[in-house]
Amino acid sequence: MEERSTPWSEVTSGIFGILTAIATYLGTQPLSTLFAVLLGAAVTYSVQKRLQRDSEKRSRNVEYVEKYYGPLLVEIQKIQATVLNDVSGHYDFTSLKDLQTRPQFYTMGKKLRADFLFFIDEIARLAGKMNFYRRKIGGLIRQMGTPYIVNPPGKLCEFVPDLNYAPIYLRYAHESEWFAGTLEDCILRDKSPADIVKDKVTGFQKESLEVEFYLLAKDEQGGSGAEYDRKSYPEREEVLNDIVSKVNTELSKDDGYRIFKSELSDLRRKAASLSARLAKYVEKYVSIVDI
Repeated sequence: MEERSTPWSEVTSGIFGILTAIATYLGTQPLSTLFAVLLGAAVTYSVQKRLQRDSEKRSRNVEYVEKYYGPLLVEIQKIQATVLNDVSGHYDFTSLKDLQTRPQFYTMGKKLRADFLFFIDEIARLAGKMNFYRRKIGGLIRQMGTPYIVNPPGKLCEFVPDLNYAPIYLRYAHESEWFAGTLEDCILRDKSPADIVKDKVTGFQKESLEVEFYLLAKDEQGGSGAEYDRKSYPEREEVLNDIVSKVNTELSKDDGYRIFKSELSDLRRKAASLSARLAKYVEKYVSIVDI
């Protein structure tokens, strides 16, 4: 918060200025000289005081940036990347809650503080919805993908029923680049498997993308175990497109899901606004040097 300064030096300078003018007008040279000297001293003191206040204010703002606004900006950007853009409910809110309890929190303007508090509450609520719909989508993928499971002789396979595991994984490996995701990611982000991977790698090679069905296989003797049915993306592209299309058809009937996607879009806009406002403040008080 900004300090209120008492403009006594400015008032004093004005008084001495008036007295100097009066003394000059009346022709009292000694007084005129004295008042002029005092006026000069008052002006010098006023300038020095103002410079000192400005320096102290800037130092305080720089400290706030380093200890609070900078870390806060990093957290907001992390939420943008992991929660809102990647649509992941896996985010530790500890750092954000800690920033909310620090004294610097109250140095925010009222509008920014209100927007920040609203954002925290909405993100926490949205993360729970993400996990709910991720599981629901996983169930729909199991249902729509079952006809495409190939049962080898003597075995009966199904998608692994444990909801903690995704039924279909995407695994990309090309030279030094590696990426893993799920078909749920594609549906939640309204993107194809290829586009999901393109967001994370450079020089995308379609043949280097592998699609894995995570299955539970039961044999004729009553034994069971996990199996990983892997094929290249080109081999399964048509199958995945069909599964995604059928899942999206079911989701279109869910009013709650439509509200969730609308809230997600709205929070993306709010996060972008918060980031821009915080970045503007940080840039103002941190020297940026081109190297």
